[in-house]
This record gives sequence, C-alpha cells and structure tokens, in this order.
Amino acid sequence: MSVRSAFFACFAAAGAIAQGADLPQKVTFEEHVKPILRQHCLNCHNQGEKKGGLALDTYGSLVEGGGSGEVVFDDGDAEGSRLWQLVNHDDTPVMPPNQDKLPDEQLALIRAWIEGGILENSGSKAKKKKTNALAFVASTGGKPEGPVAMPESIPQSTPVVTERAAAITALAASPWAPLVAIAGQEQIVLYHTETSELLGILPFPEGIAQEIRFSRDGAYLIVGGGAHSVRGLVAIYDVKTGERMATIGDELDTVFGADANDSLSRVALGGPKKMLRIYDAGSGEQLFDLKKHTDWIYSVAYSPDGVLIASGDRSGGLCVWEADTGRLYLDLTGHKGAINQVAWRDDSNVLASASADGTVKLWDMHNGNTIKSINAHGSGVTAVTFDHQGRLATAGRDSRAKLWDASGKEIKAFQEGNEAMLEVAISHDGKRVIYGNWDGKVFNTPVENPDAKVALAANPEPIKNRIDAVKTTLVSMQKQLAPAKAALDQAVSAVAAAKKPIDELDAKVAQLRELASQSENAAKQAEQQVAQLDQSLPGLTDALRDLQDQVTAVRVAFKQDASKMQQLAEAEEKLAEQLTTTAAKRRQRIAAHASIATHRTAAAKHTAAAEALVATRGEMEKKLAQAQAAADQAKAAHDEIAAVTAKVQSKVDRMLAELN
Repeated sequence: MSVRSAFFACFAAAGAIAQGADLPQKVTFEEHVKPILRQHCLNCHNQGEKKGGLALDTYGSLVEGGGSGEVVFDDGDAEGSRLWQLVNHDDTPVMPPNQDKLPDEQLALIRAWIEGGILENSGSKAKKKKTNALAFVASTGGKPEGPVAMPESIPQSTPVVTERAAAITALAASPWAPLVAIAGQEQIVLYHTETSELLGILPFPEGIAQEIRFSRDGAYLIVGGGAHSVRGLVAIYDVKTGERMATIGDELDTVFGADANDSLSRVALGGPKKMLRIYDAGSGEQLFDLKKHTDWIYSVAYSPDGVLIASGDRSGGLCVWEADTGRLYLDLTGHKGAINQVAWRDDSNVLASASADGTVKLWDMHNGNTIKSINAHGSGVTAVTFDHQGRLATAGRDSRAKLWDASGKEIKAFQEGNEAMLEVAISHDGKRVIYGNWDGKVFNTPVENPDAKVALAANPEPIKNRIDAVKTTLVSMQKQLAPAKAALDQAVSAVAAAKKPIDELDAKVAQLRELASQSENAAKQAEQQVAQLDQSLPGLTDALRDLQDQVTAVRVAFKQDASKMQQLAEAEEKLAEQLTTTAAKRRQRIAAHASIATHRTAAAKHTAAAEALVATRGEMEKKLAQAQAAADQAKAAHDEIAAVTAKVQSKVDRMLAELN
C-alpha cells in the first residue's frame, strides 16, 4: 500500500459517512472536520506553511483566519462562510486547488459543522444562532407621499445623431415610477418602462455618462461622466422638467462612479484619479478627498439611509466609508478582479459588489462578513442592482442578464446576441428587467414573458424623423376617438332607456305606499275615535238611566197631582234629548269601528300592490346594471383614448415647436 493510500485509509472515518447514512448528532472540529482538512488541505495550510496566511491544523488558527480575514463564524451561516464558499466551489480560488470538489459526504460534514456553531470538541456548546442578514422585509422608504416624478416637459430633440449607438455605459430605473434612463453619446434618454415610449432626452454635452442613479425619491437624476483625459463631472437633473439643477466637480478625467446622498446635500464621485471626492451639493465645495484606492474607481454609491458610501476600483479594492466624516468604515477583501459596480439593498444592511472575477458578493454591513458569494457570470460581472423585494439583477460578459432571488438563487436568465452585457436595471415594480450590451442595444423585457421584450434606442433618430411617426400615431388615435365617443353616447342612451321604466315603477310604488300610509293613518284616527267614544258612552248611559228614573218619579207624582203635567213634559223632553245624543254616539262608534277594517283592508291592498311592483324591479335593475357596466367600460375606453390622444397631440406640438 502506498503512503498516500495508507494516509487516506487512516482518516477514512473522517469522510466515511456511508451513502444514505445520517450525519452525527454533534459535528465537531476535532472528531469530524480536522480529519477532512488533514486529508485535503494541511499540506499548504499548516503552522509551518501558512499559504495565504491561513493555517487549518488547529481550531484556534482556523477560527483566527488568514490574510483575507476570518473564514468561519459561529453564527451558523454556512453560506456566509468563506471556507464553505471555497470548498463548495461557490467562489474562487476553489479548494482544494486543481482537484475535484470534495465528496458530498465530506461537504455535508463541513456544512453541518458550520451550521452547528463550529464546535471545537464534544464538550463545546453552540452559541445562539444569529439571524442571517439575507432575511429582508421590503421597504417603501424614500417613496414620495404625492405623485411620483415622471417627465412632463423634457425636450425631444436629439443632441447628437450617430449611425449606431456606442456600448451602453450606464442605465438606471426610477425606484418609484415606470421610468428608465439610458446613457447615449452626449445625452441621457428617458423611456416609459411599461409602454417603451420615448419621454425625453437630456443633453449631456460634456461627453458620455458612465454612471446614472436616481435620487432616493426618484425626483432627480444623478449622472456622472465626461470625456476621457479631458473632463469629468456630476450633473443633477430634475426628472419632471429635465432642467439641470447642479453641475458638481471638475475632474481632469471622466467620472466613472457618482451618487448623491438621501437628502441630496452631498455628492460623491470617483474615477481614474483614484480619489473618492465628496462635495457639498449646494455650494459645490469639496468636503473630502479620500485616498485609499490604488486604482481607478469604477463605482460609487451612498447607502439608502445616507450613512455610508461604498466605492469599488479596478484592482478589486472595495471600501465602505462613513458618509459624514469620510472615515474608512470597512475594507472589504475577497474579490479577485475589478469591482465594476456596487449596489445597496433598501434597508442599507447589505451591499452587493459585481466583479470581473465572475462573482457577486453580498456583504453584511454590521461586521463586514461575506453573506453570500454568487457565481453569477463566469467571464465577469459588469453590473448589479437590487429591487424593493431584495432581489438582484446582474449583467455579465457572457452576454446575459440574470435575475436572482433574495437568497442568491437564479430565477431567470436573459440573453441577447453574443456581445457582453454591460448594464442592467429592474423596473420600480420588479416586473421588468432592462439591460444593455456592448453593441449598443438595450432591451426592456417583462420577467414573466421575455419573448415580449422591446428594444430601446440609446441614440434616437433626429426629431424630424420621429415626428412623422408621432403624427401617424396621432391620426390613428383620432380615428379611434370618434367611434369610441359614439359607443359611449350609445351606452349612455341605453342606461337612460333602462332607467326610465325603473323610475316609472318607483313613482307608482311611491304612490301606492302613500295611499297605504293614508289608509293606515285613517284607521288609526278611527281607532282613536272609537277609544274616545268608549270613554264617553258609559257616562251618557248613566245620565240616561238617571233621567229615566226622574221621568218615572214625575209620572207617579202626576197620577196623584194633575198639576205635575208640565214637570212631566219637561222631564220626558230631557230624556228624549239624552236618548237621541246617546244613540248618535253609538252610531258614530259603529261607523268608526267599521271604518277601521275598511282602511286597514285598503292599506294592505296598496302595500301588496307596491310589493308586487317592487318584485318586478329586480330584472329591470339587472338590465340597468348591465347597461351601466357597458357605459362605464365605454367611458373608460373613450377616456383612455382621449387621454392618449391629448398626450400625443401635446407631444406633437412640443416636437413641432422644437423643430421650428
């Protein structure tokens, strides 16, 4: 048996979890991980020969890390472990070098060890697991309270006309509006992301924009660029009017990276001069001149909360600075190629860096650890950006743009031609990815339907060529408007026709209910009359009885005394009057009582008739609802066509004014 074979046999237990066998309940360095490292790594990484400054033969030296920092952490996050990224071939240089990836069972042990809290031995206890910084809740921070900014009166004239577009050097999407800005020769072109309509062209006579960023609220456009070896600057534009609000910096070479803080009070820029310069946006005064980078600064970005600034350079240098003081906050190492672009997640806790080494790294801003290293584009990553969901879009030299979820898992890839993809953006709602390549082509692509992509021109044709197309659109819209108005009028008439029988029915129902109410009131009045008569009749009856007794007494007296005749006549007359009055009251009560039933019968009859009519109203209401829905639809169609027609007419008027 060879020495090498014997060596491997001695440590077979370390990598010898049989296929399908369960992992140990407690994975430790001494018992499980160290034998794997001894088998594959210790020839180069030991106390006597610390390649890269890293020794792996003791627990202490492994935890201490090497020249590039720590390689494992006790937070249970395997994805953020540099050791795991290298042995799992998620990042370069892959380990072990010039060999295949470690066997799955050994990788499973290493991962379980990291996720278990990197225990040293069987007596070690794991610390409480920390929350992974990839956990993210979408934010609306920075969104304006009122309407979002969209171009309203930006010129349509093309400052520079060329046969073809140059390589796409910069593009950005508004964080809150359907708007994308694309860099062209001496101009910035604005398009509607949902309709792909050209909304305006901003002149940039100083040269070519190398970086475009929208302000946090989307109301301003920050453009860094210039002309190589001539001049570099940062221009800030009002998105609504296109007015240049400020011109900041006066570099002797172009500006590659530029951004403004959340309050637009400061502007940072960097370029071939290797200096990160920070200016007061109001006065233009230079506040800081930061000298850390050793090569051209390619990208600069303020954190959304304005606390930090990130800058990346051509040699892989990646720095994070305190925005207020200019002090270095983090010096992030790990990339093996140029940092082409940096981007912040909405919560300012995670920074993404796109590198020529083919990876995108996600950095935790609390401790500077690498949360995730994504092998995004093997031949080099040229651009990276976040959306509000924490998802990533990247562009690469492999001629692809890609969309990734918040954990770094690829969702979709977009390819156009064979030229390097240089820039990428995600629309404000996350539904579209816009990307541009070396050949000067830009595509606005729906994520759910990539075949529906639309090309956007970075160098639009002259206004005189475009105005004919706009006029044609106007004529087409005007032709659509007339039938839409006729359809709307017809629909409105149908609503009126459907409403008329309902109004007539409602009038009849109201009349019947009024009659029922009147009958019911009459019945109640009759009841009150009966009640009053019932109260008065007992008294009348008693009085009648008394008068009868008086008449009887007088009659007896008259038999004995003839002179009592007059008295008898008067008594009988009073009795007769009382009888008449009582009889009348009794007749009134009989009549009133009879009218109660009559009025109640009439009320019931009117109510039943009203309810019968109401029962027939349902079908009429259905017809009216259908007519109203058709009218609403017709109105919406008409209003939409009218609005577009008015918008196109306004655009024609503006273009004609510019042309003249």
